[in-house]
Amino acid sequence: MSFNDLKYTFRRYQNFDFLWYLVGTMVPILFNFIRNPIFTRHFTPEEYGYYSLVFLTYNYLSLIFYSWLGSIIWRYYYEYKNKNKLHELFSSLGSIYSAGSFILLVITIIWYGNTELQLVKKIIVFSFFYYLLNDVTSFYLITIRLEKKVLEYNLLQSLRAIINFLVLCFFTFILNFRIEAIALSFFISTLLLIIYIIISAYRNYKFIFLSISKLTKDTLGKIFRYGFTGLLVNAFALILYNSDRYLIALYHDINSVGIYNQNYIIAQTAISAITMAFFNSISPDFNQCLTIDIKNSAIFISRKMFNYIILLAPITFLISLFAFEFNLFLLGQKFHHGYSIISYVAVSMFLFGWTTFSETKLKFANRLWTVIIGFSAACIINIALNLFFLRIYDYSLAAVTTLIAFAFLFVFFIIYDKESYLELVRSYYFELIILICTIALILFLNTWIKGYVLNYKRVIVSLIEFFIYSGILFTVIFFLLYKRNTITRK
Repeated sequence: MSFNDLKYTFRRYQNFDFLWYLVGTMVPILFNFIRNPIFTRHFTPEEYGYYSLVFLTYNYLSLIFYSWLGSIIWRYYYEYKNKNKLHELFSSLGSIYSAGSFILLVITIIWYGNTELQLVKKIIVFSFFYYLLNDVTSFYLITIRLEKKVLEYNLLQSLRAIINFLVLCFFTFILNFRIEAIALSFFISTLLLIIYIIISAYRNYKFIFLSISKLTKDTLGKIFRYGFTGLLVNAFALILYNSDRYLIALYHDINSVGIYNQNYIIAQTAISAITMAFFNSISPDFNQCLTIDIKNSAIFISRKMFNYIILLAPITFLISLFAFEFNLFLLGQKFHHGYSIISYVAVSMFLFGWTTFSETKLKFANRLWTVIIGFSAACIINIALNLFFLRIYDYSLAAVTTLIAFAFLFVFFIIYDKESYLELVRSYYFELIILICTIALILFLNTWIKGYVLNYKRVIVSLIEFFIYSGILFTVIFFLLYKRNTITRK
């Protein structure tokens, strides 16, 4: 293999924007994994239970009132930019955000007044201010992604993660705050980012600011028509992600909520962050492809699906295979009981990322109710299974019901976007078969080692296994990419 062949292989199959986004994504992941072993050993499962329930509740509330506005920017940014009407778009978004913020403030005051636990009161206050500012930062980050300002995006995300970690350490170990320090650190790091955004927007993106004179009925109508779908889909997605915490609290106890939540976050952080980096890199081209020629997008989508599988499937498999070790290292003994949750959640997040291709395509094709029906049906399945099983079995079974719901959603989108999946199988069946066989071989080897050679787990052996399996997987993947690349060039 010559150097030119090697270089061509990476240029052909690796999106350099993705590599940049991945670098920016790795910093927040790294700091998240650094702080997990520290703070899960410092705070109690009960504290994590209260924190997760308050934080998730604000997640739902902010989604209802204004988080869904981010999908509007993705959908209409290029259209309004081409018409030189971005002032209209962002003024309309700003007016809706302002109204939603006022309602959220009223709810927060009522909730705070009816809460007795001082710890929960503190979490409520800091969570409110964080979510109030966080969506403004999200709107700005979406804008610079669409403008392909990759370096700025990476720097902002990385600095935010670093500041968040340092502030959290300061308030926890110097000022002796309890778990409310997590919400407070999110708020402070976001506040500093807001200051930067105001300065940057004033200099480079003046259309972001709210101007009442720029409000139009036509733009508001588009926002609410398309946004209604985004609101429902995002709400259903959050229910799939998070509703099990409330049911665990109902049928078990607050400690179980904390243990479940922290194990869930390990897999969610790793898979979702890399998935986000992948879609950040392809979204501008993906959106333009769907806008210009959605009827003939199957080839483009299948190629991106293949890249997604090649990247995420090995990572998902390794996280699932070494769930016990990840739990032991990142969370410690207090959270050990829920280590099996990591495997199910990792596969769920992988499937959910895969469905994003079809979900986006159906939205651009104005098949909005198809998307809504798919997500609502998955939510009903998830909640129904949780209501039935959680009152009888261990709380960790909630991760299994989540996987079942995401698997249903995946099959649902295959049915309604079968041309993309048929093109994926037609074009990449050889590579997919080899990848599946490699994973099956490693799984068999791991089972044999654990069952017949080693009847107990040792960290050093697990590390050796992890590096060997990683080497096998990524060697096979590189070979497949190079082989296909050679055939394509011929």
